[in-house]
Amino acid sequence: MKRVLLAFPFLLLLGYAFATRRTATHNFDEIAPGVFFVTGGDQVTVGSNSLVVVNDDDVLLVDSHISPAAARALVASIKSITDKPIKTLVNSHYHYDHANGNQVFEKGVEIIGHEFTRRKLLGDVLHEATYVNNAGPGNQQWQITQLEKRIAAGDQEAVGQLAQLKRHITELAEVRPIAPSVTLTNKLTLYRGKREIQILFLGRAHTGGDLVVYLPAEKVVFTGDLFYTGAPYLGDGYPEEFVATLEKLKGLRFDVAAGGHGPLVRDRKQIDFNQQYVRWYVGQVKGFHAAKLTLKEAKAKLDFGSYKKFAQFQLNAPGVLDLELARMYRLLDGGE
Repeated sequence: MKRVLLAFPFLLLLGYAFATRRTATHNFDEIAPGVFFVTGGDQVTVGSNSLVVVNDDDVLLVDSHISPAAARALVASIKSITDKPIKTLVNSHYHYDHANGNQVFEKGVEIIGHEFTRRKLLGDVLHEATYVNNAGPGNQQWQITQLEKRIAAGDQEAVGQLAQLKRHITELAEVRPIAPSVTLTNKLTLYRGKREIQILFLGRAHTGGDLVVYLPAEKVVFTGDLFYTGAPYLGDGYPEEFVATLEKLKGLRFDVAAGGHGPLVRDRKQIDFNQQYVRWYVGQVKGFHAAKLTLKEAKAKLDFGSYKKFAQFQLNAPGVLDLELARMYRLLDGGE
C-alpha cells in the first residue's frame, strides 16, 4: 500500500508535465507546474517558440514572436490558461522573429533584455542584413514561389500556407521595434511569489546579448537561439565564443531545455553535438581564410558532410551561408 501511495504523486507529476493545451493559434505544453512551452499552431505565423511562466499573481513571458499580430494572438491564447496579467516580458535576444511583437507589450509590461539587445533595438534593425535577407521582400518572394510550386504539383496543404504567408507579409508592415526598458549584463534574479526566475547571460554566441531564462527549482531553462536541435544561425554571431558559452549552459542543473525553435530537448548530449558542429564549421572557415580564399570560393568548398540534415536552414534558405561566411571572415579580419 505504501508503494502505491508513494508512486501516485509521481504518476500525477508525469501526467502534469506532459499536459498539452491548444488554442486556434498556439500549443501550450506544461513542462512544470505553471510553466508552458509555447509553439505556434496553423493559423498564425509566430516565427519562434516562447515560454509562459504563470506565477502566484502574474505571468512572465519569454519572447514576443515575429509580429504584433502574432503577439496579440499569443496574449489571447494565454488567457485560455490563466486570467493573471502579463507583467514581464523577457527578450532572449534582439532578432526579429523573437522581438517584433514587443510593441504589443509597450504599456504596462516590463520588458527585460541584455544591454546589447537594447542597443540593437534602438537602432535600425529592420534594415540590417539578417532581417533583409531572412524576412525582407526577396525572402518573401522566394517563399511564395516555393509554395506556388507545391500548389502546382497538387499539394493542397500549401494553399492554406500561402494564404497565411500573404497575411503575415501584410502584418509585418505594422512592426515598430521596441527596446527593453530594463537591462542586465550578467544576471538578474526575479522572485515572483514562491518562484525564482534567473535571467542569465552566459556569453556571446548567436548574438552579443543572448539570455537564458532558468528556473532552478523546476530544472527548466529557456535558451532562445543559443541552443536548440538545429544548426544555430551565425550571421550575427560570435562563432569562436559559441562553444565556451554552450559549456556554461552545461553548468546549469536542468532536465529540459526549451529552445527558440524546434522541440523540447531532454538529452543533454545535444549540447555536445552542437558544440562539435560549431567547432567543425569554424575550423573549416578558418582554413579557408588562412588560404586566402574568397567568400565565393569558401562557399563552394564548404562541405557539410554528416551535418546536412542538422543544417537545413543554412543549406536551404537563400543567402544564409553568405551571411555566415561573411560574418566569420569579418571577425577573423579583426572586425566586430
